[in-house]
Amino acid sequence: MAATLEIDNAQRMRKQELMFAILKKRAKLGEIIFGDGTLEVLPDGFGFLRSPETSYLASTDDIYISPSQIRRFNLHTGDTIEGEVRTPKDGERYFALVKVDKVNGQAPEAVKNRIMFENLTPLHPNRPLTLEREIRAEENITGRIIDMIAPIGRGQRALLVSSPKSGKTVMLQHIAHAIANNHPEADLFVLLIDERPEEVTEMMRSVRGEVVASTFDEPAIRHVQVAEMVIEKAKRLVELKRDVVILLDSITRLARAYNTVVPASGKVLTGGVDANALQRPKRFFGAARNLEEGGSLTIIATALIETGSRMDDVIYEEFKGTGNMEVHLERRLAEKRVYPSINLNKSGTRREELLIKPEILQKVWVLRKFISDMDEVQAMEFILDKMKATKNNAECFRYDAQRRLIVRYAARCGSQRWHCTGRACRGAPFLHFRPVSAGVPCLAD
Repeated sequence: MAATLEIDNAQRMRKQELMFAILKKRAKLGEIIFGDGTLEVLPDGFGFLRSPETSYLASTDDIYISPSQIRRFNLHTGDTIEGEVRTPKDGERYFALVKVDKVNGQAPEAVKNRIMFENLTPLHPNRPLTLEREIRAEENITGRIIDMIAPIGRGQRALLVSSPKSGKTVMLQHIAHAIANNHPEADLFVLLIDERPEEVTEMMRSVRGEVVASTFDEPAIRHVQVAEMVIEKAKRLVELKRDVVILLDSITRLARAYNTVVPASGKVLTGGVDANALQRPKRFFGAARNLEEGGSLTIIATALIETGSRMDDVIYEEFKGTGNMEVHLERRLAEKRVYPSINLNKSGTRREELLIKPEILQKVWVLRKFISDMDEVQAMEFILDKMKATKNNAECFRYDAQRRLIVRYAARCGSQRWHCTGRACRGAPFLHFRPVSAGVPCLAD
């Protein structure tokens, strides 16, 4: 195509530069050009349409939007805009938007009088995001355990707390696959901050959603810019009563980036964290909410602990009280190759009664009582046995399946033996099994 249009030095141009040159040449031939992108409004009042393909990185093929257009249609950073563009005139460097056709997929006049995100009413999450799928794959077990122990709702502010090499990135992939499969109506974003390039490629190829990344070889200001664009785009969609899910890996590295770029206040916390550095990442994480007027913003973020850095521990402590759901991953389980390596006793959701049916909730509480005396390895192995022996969570809670699994667990458990206390085990059989002392017949015998 470049040869047909007689573009000079096409072989030495980058891909974006070549596309820019082709469009410019076609426009001069009289063709009408349409463009789209996500708006970033600069402090001077004008803005540019950034491309999601380049993770909203500023480039020469961005489309300029004038301040008058921004004021006329009440546009904000994060709006996705489509329209007709023209080529640069003499002395100009960028394509310019001539006509606005659509804003966030709707007519410009329809979104002109929308209510700002900050003025909407937040509620507790009360609509579950089900992760269980109708497949017999290993990754379905992750979703089933989370649905049972720490359910996720629309508008959840969730933390996956993990030490290095505990399987947090793989768990994030499993959650992304489940949400894309079970809730195709939700807008899914995967935000990777300070990550390895190969993991970015893997996530882009495996997840059906918008993957936005800033790798570890990019400066901290770039991490911040990417995060701000994603959260603003999510807010604009929520204002239109859409359900949005952001998977963030990781909030610890995002907070580190903010700590680097924030102006020094002169007050430094333990670990070298500036006193004002965590205000903006808290605003990012705090944007997750379920809204009374309709729509929701769910953020599931990973938090690093036990990295050897005091700063990471301080960041986690600051965010610990802000979330309303936590899943703790144990390195000890990962070292034993027990996946997912979830610490069941530490994991949970606030106000889980709004997300789980009362009859199931009662059985979950009984299950928690049963595993509370076990260590994390025994508890996880017991749950995995249940999951692998049943097709879904509903089958897990049936009496026959429960009793059969307890017998099997008692038979193979060398350090702990279990027996029934003698009541008819209807309703809540887990509650009636207790450790037995030496000399007392075991249920498995």
